[in-house]
Amino acid sequence: MNYLNKIYPLPIFILFIVLLLFLTNNGIHSVNDASRFLTMESLVERGTFALNEKHLHTTDKIKRGENFYSSKPPVLSVMGAGIYYILYHFFNLNFPNKTNYFFSPSLAVYLINLILVDGAFVLLLFYFYKTLNLFNLERKYKTLLIFGLGLGTLYLPYSTTLNNHTIAGSFLFISFYYLLKIKSDKSNHQNIKKYLLLSGFFVSLSAVIDLPTGLSFVFLFFVCFYYQASKRNENSKFSFPSESRYQRVNTLFFKFSKKYLIYYVLPILPIILIHLFFNLQITGDFLPAQFHREYGVYEGSYWNQPQGIDAVRHSTWLYSFNILLGSHGLFFYSPILLFSLYATYKIIREKNHKFQNETFLIWLGFLIILLFYVIKFRGYGGTAYGFRWFIAITPLIYFLSILHFFQKPSDKFINIFTLVLILSIGLSIVGLYNTWSVPCLTIKTPQGDIINVCFPFLSNLYQYFI
Repeated sequence: MNYLNKIYPLPIFILFIVLLLFLTNNGIHSVNDASRFLTMESLVERGTFALNEKHLHTTDKIKRGENFYSSKPPVLSVMGAGIYYILYHFFNLNFPNKTNYFFSPSLAVYLINLILVDGAFVLLLFYFYKTLNLFNLERKYKTLLIFGLGLGTLYLPYSTTLNNHTIAGSFLFISFYYLLKIKSDKSNHQNIKKYLLLSGFFVSLSAVIDLPTGLSFVFLFFVCFYYQASKRNENSKFSFPSESRYQRVNTLFFKFSKKYLIYYVLPILPIILIHLFFNLQITGDFLPAQFHREYGVYEGSYWNQPQGIDAVRHSTWLYSFNILLGSHGLFFYSPILLFSLYATYKIIREKNHKFQNETFLIWLGFLIILLFYVIKFRGYGGTAYGFRWFIAITPLIYFLSILHFFQKPSDKFINIFTLVLILSIGLSIVGLYNTWSVPCLTIKTPQGDIINVCFPFLSNLYQYFI
């Protein structure tokens, strides 16, 4: 038994690694990942961000002057290009050719997906396990919670294909972990400096990979740090691992000097500047491609054509419902996250809960992102399973589920949690069939009627069985 305790959770990580080795895509499956792979190819083989003649393989592009560029934030593509440079020049590996670009097996594509996406996923699970260790939970609860995040959310299907959301979400959660470390390890000021530095580094990586989510939390984390550093003459005493870990403490993070904020900001500035430099090569200024609508208007542009599912045609309330609970709903595709809502309800009822402020921070960030996609940037994410733009914040929301296990939960609660987890895993497995799901299917009934089904879950089921 002691031996098993020592090797835990190694078997779980081995299980996930083996699973990802088999499930990871070895081909390009959508115009979304094609946009990034085309950029990697251009950078390595031609030394430019311009896609040239291969731009026809993607609709996720802009046209500036006579050149086409990917409309995606550039840092992730540059990271992939670094891997592809080694594969191309030292191992003679290539991306698929022009005639068979989609779905053709490519070892280069597989390895880039494995390193970038799966590497970030496993890193997330590792840091989530480290977070669980801060609370001294029983091992069976740790196992259940790890499987909940790894199998019961959209991280599973999206970790098989190149995308920015899972990678950004992993870095964002790691940054949040170091905030928790500041709270739990307050006695060592050198550690606080280190944790601030690491938190700033990872949240800035998240920001340049997934701009709306990452930038929101760059700001929110800074505000939290500044608020705590500004408070005077208050003694924050708190210890995570001790038997008194259930005591109520109305504080967010340990108080420290304002001068420590420089350690948080220090890694953010160069990473943001690198992003802006790359962006300058693509759009001609520091604004991302999405803010240059004029670059999306050209002959044959996808964005000039009527779309199968157009959020602009939906009312604000219907669109909001669909991205939360409906056809693309966050809580529909990952019902395991409902336990986070329940945890939030319990925290609100219990005044001065020790994680009241962290809960407020997470939901405030979620609200900012929700409002951005409702007011400023309407859309369902194109060909995608569920609402992929919420994936990056999913680990932070799921973190709140941990709070249910601080004290031994009832058998009834465990049974309900397990049943909902099984349902969540089932929904994730449906997503594995086609992560870049066609959002709308045109179905002809035996009577000859035409039905448009704009529901990725049903779309995947229909494609699988038909």
